[in-house]
Amino acid sequence: MIFLSSCQKKASEQAPIVVKPFYSYDTLVNKVKSLLHSDDGIVIMGNFEGDATQQAAAVIDVNKKEEKISFNLIEIKDTILEKKVETPPFEGSLKDCKIEKLNIPGIGNDLIYYNSQIYFMGSRSGEVFAYIINFKSQKTYFAHLVSEPKKPELLFISETDNQEIRKYFIDNFRKDYPAFKLTTRDRALN
Repeated sequence: MIFLSSCQKKASEQAPIVVKPFYSYDTLVNKVKSLLHSDDGIVIMGNFEGDATQQAAAVIDVNKKEEKISFNLIEIKDTILEKKVETPPFEGSLKDCKIEKLNIPGIGNDLIYYNSQIYFMGSRSGEVFAYIINFKSQKTYFAHLVSEPKKPELLFISETDNQEIRKYFIDNFRKDYPAFKLTTRDRALN
């Protein structure tokens, strides 16, 4: 994982960057940092659109103070890097998070999985945000776990058209929070 950070322009305001062919991962990361005007983030190579185009996904902090991140799809064509997609800002931080490329049965392209891990808010209360990003279908799947003292942990999962994605969230949260209860309404900590 490589870490990047800074401000960025909208995809429509950015011109593609011409580079020499990539000979190393470090070269790619430096070019992505330049394209996104960021020096704090994580870059992962993959086939995120399910085609023959080479792609990278970059997760960057867009607002560290408010703990907001965005996911970016970067297309690599010969010597040109171009930002194709940028998600709106989501709750999360790159500090102590888990980000990985994911393959789900029945989906013919790579996905990005993000999990904030736990960060505590006050006296033993906390929440965990998790996202699965499908750049090809331009869908974001969301799970949010809330933990408060003397209450069962509650897990909300956004609507999904793929039960494997729902199962993935449940299985991952079950490892760290075996007694959580599923809920149909998202909650916010007070």
